[in-house]
Amino acid sequence: MLPAAGAQAHVNANASEPAPDPGPTIHLNGWRASPGCDFGPVRSATRSARAFMEACGLSETEGAAWELALTEAGNNAVQHATEAGRKLPIEFEVLCDPRSVEVRIVDHTPGFDWPEDPTLPEPDAESGRGLFLIRTLVDESRYFRHDSANLLVLRRARETPVEECAPASREELAAQLEECDAALTNMTSELASSYESLTALFRYSAELGTGGDLKDFAGRLVGDLLLVTGADHAVVRLFRQEPQRLELFLTAPPGDAVPPEVLVPHKNVCTECLALATRQDIWFKPGHPEGEGEPAPGTTASLAGICHPFFVGDKPVGTVSLVRDAEEQPFTAAQISLLHTFVDFLGIQITNARLLEERTQALLVERELQIASEIQRALLPDALPRCPPFVLAASAEAARQVGGDFYDARPAGDGGLFLVIADVMGKGVPAAFFASMLRNAVRCLQSLYEHPGRLLTKLNTGLCDDLSRVDMFATVQVAYLDARRATVITASAGHSPLIVCSAEGRAELVSNAGLPLGIEPDTVYEETRLPLSPGAWALLYTDGLTEARAPDGTLFGEDRLAAWLAQPDQLKQPAPARRKDLLRTLADYREGTPLSDDETFILVCHRP
Repeated sequence: MLPAAGAQAHVNANASEPAPDPGPTIHLNGWRASPGCDFGPVRSATRSARAFMEACGLSETEGAAWELALTEAGNNAVQHATEAGRKLPIEFEVLCDPRSVEVRIVDHTPGFDWPEDPTLPEPDAESGRGLFLIRTLVDESRYFRHDSANLLVLRRARETPVEECAPASREELAAQLEECDAALTNMTSELASSYESLTALFRYSAELGTGGDLKDFAGRLVGDLLLVTGADHAVVRLFRQEPQRLELFLTAPPGDAVPPEVLVPHKNVCTECLALATRQDIWFKPGHPEGEGEPAPGTTASLAGICHPFFVGDKPVGTVSLVRDAEEQPFTAAQISLLHTFVDFLGIQITNARLLEERTQALLVERELQIASEIQRALLPDALPRCPPFVLAASAEAARQVGGDFYDARPAGDGGLFLVIADVMGKGVPAAFFASMLRNAVRCLQSLYEHPGRLLTKLNTGLCDDLSRVDMFATVQVAYLDARRATVITASAGHSPLIVCSAEGRAELVSNAGLPLGIEPDTVYEETRLPLSPGAWALLYTDGLTEARAPDGTLFGEDRLAAWLAQPDQLKQPAPARRKDLLRTLADYREGTPLSDDETFILVCHRP
């Protein structure tokens, strides 16, 4: 057993013979503790052992090394204790003399063979690091095994030997004991507070990502934060991006009479804004915020506290301000650490709530786009009307869920057929809306189907103001197929040229394009009459076909489209087969590149 602190020990060669001259006196300082076999008591004991060693003159570096070695040894004693050994305490004894420190640890484990020169285990090894660490931190280690208990003896020389000193007096020992009692009392209080904090944090961890009312979660968290930090009031503000501002989210406790503007100004900038801009905690106190002059009129000059900005990643979320009515009670470092930890949970929950809201909105928008796409599909003809001797095939593919292209085919005249194809500037919902409006307007002009030029003139007059008001325009091509005369009458408002191919394979681009709809209200559109003899083809299309891009960016172009229409081996194919071939040709050209624009076309073939 070790002598009591400050006792003297004499080294005797043989205790049964008369003692020779004892030589110089060696002053020993001893410390002993018997914590229960659990990690918490062992950790407290190792801290006390370090405090004792540093009181004996060891440096902080030496004390930290000894604390780590004792912690590893104590944890091993807890981890490997037998079932009976868990009911017995682990014994720590520390002996300090002017030149060295010796530690003895008694455990109740099955014991193990202590290696003479332990090496660092492999990274995936489950054990062995503690022994290596202990052996690295001390000069000498011995391990004695016994049936009922084992003894580990560790020794290490002091960095700087100290001069002999006189034993402590009774009064000094009493003062030291009183300090130890005070430290234990503070430690007990701190452990109780830590338990409350950990309980709250575990509760909030379980709630993260589960949804629920964000304000309720934040109110409970801030209420707990007031309790563990001893603050009187709290104010939470959230950062909004557009326009950039801080909005009041909540004050605590509920119904708090403290006004929202609890912070005094700092260099003509509000403290919360400064904290968020600098990403640093800002302290404030009555009368002199950070020592910068007098408080502004109307500010709460009697309050003191701290403003903590919080972020998730690099994105600012908001600020939390803790306030005390009494300046004489400053926040401790532990309380500030709790503030940071609690607010981190709040920031994560707020971000999760915002992401959930954004996801919900995105799902709503996606569903609305699906409905809009279904409506737009419903606006296209279910089947193209029959118009012998002409045979038709058509296709419409949107670059997005909805687009600005559309086509229509309506019976007109004496067995004839009216065709329209249009491309509203832009993509997405706005373009789809105006495409729908344009389709309905065209259907209202049924009396002009046999006169495409007059129809476009009247259509432009009616829609120009609406299109101009939103800075939009539309390109349109209309055509009347005269079945009796085997001709086509066309007019174009800025649209892609019509391609006509004879039965012999001669392709021609017919361009009579006037201004797009929505540019000039008084535009008059001209008509072009063309024969469609037996075996001839005509192609009406939007610029999405000619602007299809290969992976290297090369456009498909009008020449390549005309060459496709004039392929000799395809001229006698039925219109539906050629429709499939054109879609396949465009897809092969893009080689998997997504559509950059809507692709819509109508194929017309004269089959005798």
